[in-house]
Amino acid sequence: MKPILILVKSKYGASRRYAGWLAAIAACDLAETKDFNPRNFDRYETIVLMGGVYAGTVAGVDFLKKHRARLKGKTIAVFAVGASPADAEELNLMQSRLKASLPEAVLFYGRGCYDEQRMNFADRTLCRMLKKSLLKKDPVALEPWARAMLESEKQGACDWCDPDALKPLCSALKIEMNK
Repeated sequence: MKPILILVKSKYGASRRYAGWLAAIAACDLAETKDFNPRNFDRYETIVLMGGVYAGTVAGVDFLKKHRARLKGKTIAVFAVGASPADAEELNLMQSRLKASLPEAVLFYGRGCYDEQRMNFADRTLCRMLKKSLLKKDPVALEPWARAMLESEKQGACDWCDPDALKPLCSALKIEMNK
């Protein structure tokens, strides 16, 4: 079997952390999308993209779409990392967006981090404005992502990364996690 390639597009580090855990478990190659030469896709049978979720899309998917011709016949998994808890409706929406551009790809999800101190100015400003608007709404009516964002207001920096979130991905790729 040809090796597995893990591609990472991580803005604040949570996706990179998941990628490191998976690389250690599966003893596979790991590369940042910005550093990877797409001509090397032919060395791999399985491509796993680990990327953060921003506005309902997964970072790095555009890189895969751009090089779709080189991915024909390969197993493609996308591990999305977001600050909110897994929400079936949102994951279904993400999966349908993914299928529209990469029909062969399968989506997995792991919860990441939320730390405004690590964010760049633009992201931090947008998040703070969004939180102010959410505070004006009925907490019961908020979606999971909104509740998670407000939860961080009380706790400060939040880290929900958990290597167990890799279990469904490892199971799908037939990777033994007991290492």
